[in-house]
Amino acid sequence: MRRASREKASTDLRLGHLLRVNGDLEISILAMWMNSPRAKVMIGMTQASLRGEGPGGADEALFEKLRPLVLEAREFYAADDFPPAMARMRVAHDMVGLRIISVGKG
Repeated sequence: MRRASREKASTDLRLGHLLRVNGDLEISILAMWMNSPRAKVMIGMTQASLRGEGPGGADEALFEKLRPLVLEAREFYAADDFPPAMARMRVAHDMVGLRIISVGKG
C-alpha cells in the first residue's frame, strides 16, 4: 500500500509541475496576443519553469524539446516576428497538454 501511495504522490507531483509549465505557457501566449509590454517577461517566466529536470526527471526528454522552442519563440518575439513566435509557443503548449493527459491516465 505504501508503494502505491508513493507512486501516486510522484505522479501528482509530476502533474503539478506540468500544470505549472502549462499555466506559464498560457500566460505567455495571452500576453503575446495582447501585445503586452510584459510579454517578454512572461516568456522568461516560462523559460524559468523549464530549468532543471523536473520531479523525478521523468519528463526531461519533453523539457529538452521545449527549451529550444520557447527560446526561439522569445527570439522571434523580440525581433517583432509574431507568427513564428506564436507557432512555437502553441506547439510547446500542445506538447505539455498531451503529456499531462498521458501522465494523468497512467
